[in-house]
Amino acid sequence: MAVTQSGASPVTRQPVESCRRPSRRGAGARVVTAIAGVVLAAAAVYAQTFILPTEQRSSRVTANGLVGEVVETHGFSIKVSSVTAANAVDTTDFSDNVTKVGTSNLFLLVDISITTTRVPMRLSPGSNVVLLTEDGRRYQTTDKVDVSLTAFNRRYQPGFWSSGVLVFEVPKDAVPGARMIVAPPSEVIVDYSAPEAEIDLGLSGDAASRLIKQAEDYHSLVSKKR
Repeated sequence: MAVTQSGASPVTRQPVESCRRPSRRGAGARVVTAIAGVVLAAAAVYAQTFILPTEQRSSRVTANGLVGEVVETHGFSIKVSSVTAANAVDTTDFSDNVTKVGTSNLFLLVDISITTTRVPMRLSPGSNVVLLTEDGRRYQTTDKVDVSLTAFNRRYQPGFWSSGVLVFEVPKDAVPGARMIVAPPSEVIVDYSAPEAEIDLGLSGDAASRLIKQAEDYHSLVSKKR
């Protein structure tokens, strides 16, 4: 009889062991899951510390200056030599046909010279080259003038100064206090320290009034190019 009881002992223990083992594995899994959650949460917080705010990601390093001065950025240098106003300018097409174009506003013609610091550079029409008014309005260069007649048709090289003109079409009330902002075209990969130049065009008070009153009836761009 004792032999029968001792033989039954392992039979009665086996279910107890089989019930306890899953509970141990479940507890261990919960601990691992909890630790992994803490690690992932910490990693997410850590990663967020490297994400710059939107305004900082789109910011540029700005160099300020006045008309007639050489304004130096860490990528290029620019000088505005003169600002002219006109009621009409000319343009050209692919066949070199010259067309006179007018405006009910005012053409501002800004003569510039540029050299670069390290690598060649071009300017392009758009939000990187604008006229900024005293009240915060922004005007891009006019699309009435073919780019072949403007500073957009130049390739600026390190150590060499090249000149061109930027043509804006603006209302007369945009002239007083106007500034010009120039920057290289935006790249696919954002450069958080991309350079830009902001130039006071010297059009405050009487200077703006004189420029408007003395606006040329017609300013030829084609003859200057040739």
